[in-house]
Formats: sequence, structure tokens, C-alpha cells
Amino acid sequence: MADTVPVSDLVTYLRCPRLVYFRSRKNDRKPVERDVNTRYLVHLLSKELSLTYHRAAASTSEDVAEVLRTELDRIVNDISVIYRAELAGVDHSVIRDVADSIDTGAIGLRITDVIRRTGRDELLARITPCAVEYAIYSDALGLAGSPDKLVRVGDRVLPYMIRTGDKPENGVWKPDRLQITAYAMLVEERFGAVVEHGFVEYARFFDLREVVIRSRDRRRILELRNRVRMIKGGRMPDRPQDAPCKLCAFAEDCIAKRSLASKFW
Repeated sequence: MADTVPVSDLVTYLRCPRLVYFRSRKNDRKPVERDVNTRYLVHLLSKELSLTYHRAAASTSEDVAEVLRTELDRIVNDISVIYRAELAGVDHSVIRDVADSIDTGAIGLRITDVIRRTGRDELLARITPCAVEYAIYSDALGLAGSPDKLVRVGDRVLPYMIRTGDKPENGVWKPDRLQITAYAMLVEERFGAVVEHGFVEYARFFDLREVVIRSRDRRRILELRNRVRMIKGGRMPDRPQDAPCKLCAFAEDCIAKRSLASKFW
């Protein structure tokens, strides 16, 4: 379907609607090279490590941290292959140094604590993937996206997101709540069953938070989809006052003047 909207565009809209506009019209622009800094490497390594947490939790070893360290060593050796384009030219020693900064000890203690409180089987049911980066397209919804994982809890397939940044004190960040809602809607379309909740994991803390899928958030997803469609159709939105303009690749094209085409936004 020509006007299917990627879930990632909804998240981009929440950052700045104009990013959606310029990205949809600058396909011929030379891509801006990503700055492969420590933060980005921590993100990649933490995400890959998170995909192994179920193995650490399932291990009969008393030292869960040691299992994680073994997994992290493997990831350090594999990650340049997994992210070949993103990490082209990055020296292996740099990746190794960043990996050494990841606190597998603290993560291991957290996994052990959750096992003690909830039980190993219950934890494994929540975090063991039945699919990884599962692509779902829905013509009915006009959406497409790839949850980081799908997990099967009982007879239900649920969406699961991995976040490698900071965590809020309670609940999940608003963009994360809306993104997991969009994934839940796609999972419903794909598997034909109502999804009442999904999971967002803040990986650096092994903090797994359940998100109830609410009607108001479903409505908001459809509203965002419609707005993104209009933007891609040629309507430039206003630039929000809190837009992340620093180092934006489209700063020269982005003007603050309100236009007739954007006054409804």
C-alpha cells in the first residue's frame, strides 16, 4: 500500500514533525555520516546483549554475570559483521573498550533478583523471543513496523521493545508508550487476537515494564498516521519550539515562518 506509514515515522513526528517532511523529500541528499561515538556504541552493544538476557536467566550457573560477560565477548567479535555499514572503519579496540564499560555485574544481579522474586519460568516467559525484529505490514491500519522482539506468554503473542537509554522513574517514556501501542496494533492484525499489553525493557538496568494498551493511545496512533500521511503529501508542519535543531541535517532548509500549508498543525 503506497501510503503505509512506518512506525518509525510516528516516533520521528514526536521528535519534530518537520523531520518527517524533510526526510521524505530529501532522498537524493547525500546521507549524513553517523558519528560513531561512545553513546552509539553503548546503544548497539546493549541492544545485542539484551537479546541474550533470556539465555543468562535460563542458565543454571549461579554467576549470571559471568554468562553475560561470555555473551558480551561474543558480541564484541560479531558486532562489526551485524552492523557492517554503521561500524565501517571503527577499530575493534574501540568497541572492546566501550564493551568493558557495560556493567554486566549489575545487570546480572538484577536478573538474579527478578528470578528470586517472580520465578525463573515466569521471567523466561516474558523475555524469551519467539521472533526477533519481526517485520509486520498492515494495509488495514496503513502501518508497518518491526518490534525488537515478539514474546509468547501463554497463548498470546506480545510486542517487546528494547531501550538502551535512561529510564523514567515510573512507567515508560511517552514515545515508548505510543510506539509499543503501534506495535500491539500490528501484532493484533498479524495474529488475529487482541493485545492488551506489551513490554518495554530498559536494557542497561534490566528494568522490564509492562505497558497496558489503552484506547486513547490507539486513537493517537491513528491521528499520528494521518498527520504523517499529510506531511508526506506535501504539507509542511510548524516547527515546535522544543525541536531538537542542534546538528540537524536539515537546519538550512528549515525555516520558522508559519505557512498557510501548516497553519492547521
